Amino acid sequence: MWVAHGTSHIELQLRGRDSFVDFFYFAAPSTHFLLRDLAVAYVSWSGVGVVDSAFCQADRSTDMKSILLCAVLVFAVRASGQTTHHPTTQNKLGVVIESWRYNAQQKAVILHLVNQSHKDVTAFNISIAEKYADGSTDHTDGTPNDIHDHQLMEDMLGAIINIQTGAVSHGSGTLSAGANKVEVRGVRQGVGGGIFATGTSWDYVVPEAKDIADVEAVVDVVAYADGSADLLDNDRAFRNLTAERKGRLLAMEKVDEVIKRALGDSMVSDPVTTALNELLPFAESLGAKTKNRSPEVAENNVARNLQGDIQNLQGMREKNGSTQRESLVGYVEYNEKLIMLMKPHCELVPR
Repeated sequence: MWVAHGTSHIELQLRGRDSFVDFFYFAAPSTHFLLRDLAVAYVSWSGVGVVDSAFCQADRSTDMKSILLCAVLVFAVRASGQTTHHPTTQNKLGVVIESWRYNAQQKAVILHLVNQSHKDVTAFNISIAEKYADGSTDHTDGTPNDIHDHQLMEDMLGAIINIQTGAVSHGSGTLSAGANKVEVRGVRQGVGGGIFATGTSWDYVVPEAKDIADVEAVVDVVAYADGSADLLDNDRAFRNLTAERKGRLLAMEKVDEVIKRALGDSMVSDPVTTALNELLPFAESLGAKTKNRSPEVAENNVARNLQGDIQNLQGMREKNGSTQRESLVGYVEYNEKLIMLMKPHCELVPR
């Protein structure tokens, strides 16, 4: 939604779930508060549909009849049958689920998240229990879904690191979270992700295989850009978050150690191959050792995180000796910068 008003006109832009954009233009600034409330109601209540914006634009008079008719058209777009629900219980963390709705056409639950803290958010965890319309559950024996059976973790630390390194700049854009892509005003755009900025909201899409009758959901872990965190009765999710971040950190430190050793040996003419000859068997052995072990332990996440670095090094093998060395030196320098920026976020301190 976007509203602008001045001394002579008001422009109102509404964006639906299907990215259909409608523009309303009125010449009476005194109607601003009415239109703002209509816009909020539209965005919160409707999911898909098309408003006859051409009709609304046809008469730019200040006639209240025209305004009210446009208001009727706004509320008439609720053709999808979606209903907005408000959680019966709410957490006291920086990110809350303000409401949810089920989109049968999209086969998804849409959780409306709000960052009500005074900090940018780099990660959060949602615990959710769905009640299916056919009466079934996720359990073969029909046991009711427990709220901790289904966990949704979003870690956007890469975005803040990219911003701090200058790889991307601040601005509004599309926040990508796995298969989900939603437009969020105020999000600081990142590569493959974004920071959930203070004071902004996010329609978080949860794909569902079955029709939904009811949802119980709560945000129970939140990590902030200053290295602090909120935690609500979910130590396991918190440990998973910190262990994943530490696993990536340990992997980068291992790669730097191996590359520096290869670069420091004057007898090595092909430092990339030398580094790979050490990293590949190490990653394979560590992967076999830690396979199926708890992801709550950082060391169990190292082998998986090494794979990206190994692929990067394999791409450098075609370069000649001097270019190889330059690439490796730059790679180590960049990794060291990332490590320095990541460390404060790997030692989260719950409040």
